[in-house]
Amino acid sequence: MRLISCAILSAALMGLAAPAFAQTFPSKPLRFIVPFPPGGGTDLVARLIGKKLSESWGYPVVIDNRPGGGSVIGTATAARSAPDGHTFVIINSSYVILPLLNKNLPYDPATDLKPVIRPSESPNIVVTRTSLPINSIDDLIAYARKNPGLLNFAEGGFGGPSHLAAELFSYRNEIKMTRVSYKGTGPAVVDMLGGHVDLMFATITGVMPHVRTGKLRALAVTGAKRSPAVPELPTVAETGVKGYEFVSWYGVMVPSGTARQILEELHAELRRILAMEDVRKLLAAEGGQVTANGPADFARYIDSETKLWARVIADLKIRTE
Repeated sequence: MRLISCAILSAALMGLAAPAFAQTFPSKPLRFIVPFPPGGGTDLVARLIGKKLSESWGYPVVIDNRPGGGSVIGTATAARSAPDGHTFVIINSSYVILPLLNKNLPYDPATDLKPVIRPSESPNIVVTRTSLPINSIDDLIAYARKNPGLLNFAEGGFGGPSHLAAELFSYRNEIKMTRVSYKGTGPAVVDMLGGHVDLMFATITGVMPHVRTGKLRALAVTGAKRSPAVPELPTVAETGVKGYEFVSWYGVMVPSGTARQILEELHAELRRILAMEDVRKLLAAEGGQVTANGPADFARYIDSETKLWARVIADLKIRTE
C-alpha cells in the first residue's frame, strides 16, 4: 500500500510540475543567432520571425549577427549555448554543405544541434551589375565562353547557397568564372553596387530592392518554377540550361541538450507565426515559400540534402581552400 501511495503521489506531483515547467519558458529575452551579416536573405527571414515571436511571447528577441567562416562562427556559438530554449540559430543550405568540405568544424552538425522547423525556401536570382553587356542568361554564357575566367561572381560564404548555385551553373554550362568570397550577401551586394564584382546568384530577399531601383540587373531565377516575386523572369532551365535547379532553404535549430517540451513549444509557436497571412505575404513578396516542416521532417530533409550535395561536390571536385 505504501508503494502504491508513493506512486500515486509521484504521479500527482509530476502532473503539477508539467504546467509549472511550461510557464517558465520563455522567462527572459531570447537570442536569435544569425551566422551572417545583416542584409542577406537569412538575416531578413530571421528578423521577420523574431519580430513576431517577440510580439507573441512578450520578451525581446535579440537578433545576434555572428558572421564568419561561411556560417561556422555563428553556428558554433549556438552549439555551445545554454540549452534552455532562449538561444536558437537560423541556418541555411550551408549547414549540410560545410561538413562535406571541412572535416574539422568546431561543432558536430549531427549531434550538437537539434532541428526545430524549416520556415521557408526560395530560389536564388542571377543578378549582374548594369554596366555589363549582359541582358540574359544566353548573354552570360556567351560572354563567359568568350572570356574564360574574366567574369567574377560574388558569393556570401564558401560552401554557401550563392557559392554552390554559381558553381553548379558553371558546371552545367562548361564555363569558367572567378569566385570572390564575402562574409555574407550584404557585403557582396555593396561591392556589386560599387562595380567591383560582376554577378551573383543571390537570395531574392537580399537583392530585390536594388533590382527594383534599377541598380542591379536580374536575369533569371534558379528554381524549378518562376517566382511570384518576379514572375516576369524566366527560370535558368527555361533559358535552355536543362537540369539546372537550385533553392535556398532556411532552418531553425537549438542546442542539442534542449528539453523536448521547450523544443515543441518553440516549434508550435513558429508554426503558428508562419501560418499568419501577413507573414506568408511578406515571404512571397520576396520570393519565399513557407514550408514549416516539423522537427522529424526537417531532420529527414537535412539527411536527404546531405546525400544530394555529397554527390554534387564530388562531381564538381569542390575543395576547401
